[in-house]
Amino acid sequence: MKAFTLPVSTVLFHVVALGFFGGCAAWLVQEALSLGERREMMGFAVALASGAQVLMSLSTLRALWSARGPMPLSPRSRVGTYLQFLGLMVLLVLFGVHLIHTEGRPALGTFCVGLAVWLGVLGLHLVPALFLSADGFIDHLGRHTRFSELEWYSLQKSEGTPPRVLLQVGRGSTLRLEARLRGAEVEGVKGRLREAGLALEPSSS
Repeated sequence: MKAFTLPVSTVLFHVVALGFFGGCAAWLVQEALSLGERREMMGFAVALASGAQVLMSLSTLRALWSARGPMPLSPRSRVGTYLQFLGLMVLLVLFGVHLIHTEGRPALGTFCVGLAVWLGVLGLHLVPALFLSADGFIDHLGRHTRFSELEWYSLQKSEGTPPRVLLQVGRGSTLRLEARLRGAEVEGVKGRLREAGLALEPSSS
């Protein structure tokens, strides 16, 4: 299994996200106070959403710190998923630019552009999105799926270029996690799952 390494890029990404969305939340509140009642409520709602982004980054940083050096994996998504993320990013950027230059809402517009960048970095896997820790998996949202919550795993070759291996882990008949791994990561992940006592599905290659 590949040696555990510090996920520097992910930590830096979430530290930047903390500062950006924290600043946006304060700016959105300030902007909302200068608007009419209806637009003011919308501004406060988006400020809460920005605050939720801060909490999400804090949760991820806490989970990574508690894991004491998790192994970053490089999962990949289907092409259609990437296209969906790109489309959403473009819409958010255009909407943000419109809010800044036409509606006079710089705080809300900046939040939209920042959210597009945040989604792009995570959705396009520009930083590691999945980590294998000593007791389970941690995703980019800070969610911790522990080995104690799992029973089985499967590894199947996935079509595409470059070739990937589809990893699925679950409990009973419930799928808990799915990711497409690089070939170099498969043996390390398989060994760790075996050590954790998970059973390999008979149909898995």
